[in-house]
Amino acid sequence: MKRVYALRGTPMEVSQEWLDANRCSLMNNKWWRIDGDTGITVDAGNDGLPDSGWTKKDITVWLEERGETVGGYATKSKLLGMVDLILNPPAPEPVVEEPVAEEPVAEETETTGDEQ
Repeated sequence: MKRVYALRGTPMEVSQEWLDANRCSLMNNKWWRIDGDTGITVDAGNDGLPDSGWTKKDITVWLEERGETVGGYATKSKLLGMVDLILNPPAPEPVVEEPVAEEPVAEETETTGDEQ
């Protein structure tokens, strides 16, 4: 149950479903305060991948399930950047080997055996 505070601070317990259905009316009225709201996560494309419709809490859970550490203050934008790095890791830098400089080969003259 979520707690919604009315004009004079009188708490009213409501379900998350009721809160979701009436969110627009409550948010546009400065006399209401809502505690314990989990927000609504909307998955664009229904692909199970975090996007701008997800809440910060849900994005954080998704990252932590994949072994990422989310610490301190992280904006939603920063969290989505971390998601992008997991989904699209940077390509490894190609290893370029330096060519080995060949020493000039001295021209050999034919020996006939009479040189001594």
